[in-house]
Amino acid sequence: MIAEAINPVSSARNQVPPVARMLSLLEVPRRGETRFVQDGMEWQDYLELDSIREERGGFRIAYMDGAIEIMFPSFEHEIRKSNVSRVLEAWLEAKDLGFTIHGSTTLRNEIKQAGKEPDESYAFGDQRQDRPDLAIEIAITSGGIDTLEIYRRWAIPEVWIWQKGALQVFVFEGESYQRESRSRWFPELDLELLTECAKVEKTSDARKKFLLEMQRSRSAL
Repeated sequence: MIAEAINPVSSARNQVPPVARMLSLLEVPRRGETRFVQDGMEWQDYLELDSIREERGGFRIAYMDGAIEIMFPSFEHEIRKSNVSRVLEAWLEAKDLGFTIHGSTTLRNEIKQAGKEPDESYAFGDQRQDRPDLAIEIAITSGGIDTLEIYRRWAIPEVWIWQKGALQVFVFEGESYQRESRSRWFPELDLELLTECAKVEKTSDARKKFLLEMQRSRSAL
């Protein structure tokens, strides 16, 4: 499904404040994952909607250059997010590599005119830091605000995007992201195996499958 733009259809609706129009979306029953984008929004509108998100939950919100995107994640979205994340964590633990889960901590800065909470994110190393080293995004639907541009403004070193059953890796180089076949942080990580395991329905089974394949690979050496 492609993200929908919110377009007023009458002069009466034009008089409804943009925040109120977006809040009305929260009351509409829906199936599957959906995204809505509204242009012409102010930073304060974003902060207001984000505070409502923190209270109510059930949706994600992003802001960039006057556009606000509201996304209602599907069950499929949450399964893939959990599978990718738990499998990655299993590998990090097996390799005895330290990491800190930043989760969906919001990246938000008015000067950058961008705000978003990742589906999942991590920092590596011993020092505490305010921004993650790796952000993971699950894109079941297409369209909406340019996710990579938001992360570019924060210079997030690496972004993984799960889309159409495949994991895409983007590494920050200079002023932009470059598509890579392997993780810059963990070049020895088998992303094909991670992707295969992430497609398993149960998260516990995905983790077990990954660890079993790792054990088999070590035994074959």
